[in-house]
Amino acid sequence: MKCAVIYYSKSGVTKKIAEKVKAAFDADVYSVEPEKPYGSYLSAVVRAGLEKLAGKPAALKTAAADFSSYDVVFIGFPVWYGTLPDFLQEYVKNAGIAGKRVIPFATAGANGKEGSLKTLKKLLPDSEITDYFFTSNREPADPDAWIKGIKL
Repeated sequence: MKCAVIYYSKSGVTKKIAEKVKAAFDADVYSVEPEKPYGSYLSAVVRAGLEKLAGKPAALKTAAADFSSYDVVFIGFPVWYGTLPDFLQEYVKNAGIAGKRVIPFATAGANGKEGSLKTLKKLLPDSEITDYFFTSNREPADPDAWIKGIKL
């Protein structure tokens, strides 16, 4: 099975999990970045909130990749405002991964577990979404145990 990892990481927490997935499944990794970095935590919260209110996600620095040859696509993200960052939602929606097996992993300060999964199901209604991993300060989870439990 050929695997890819699509992820965004502002603080580095999601990136560490993406690297573990890469090593465990010999996956190709695609880091999705906004054209303009989000800066400090406070400025990121304010900017992401304004983008959400305006309904205009940040422009992407990352060009769309071709995922047609992949069987499984992991999607990693921090939870912002209860779900995936808006610019990452746009990338996922246009990435051509509909119908593939998708394995999401989310990192959060507090919550957003259900909202993130609901958003992914809406973005990718024809995909099989399995083995969802969520970790937060309130609900810590072990990424190594999660990775060991995934059957490809």
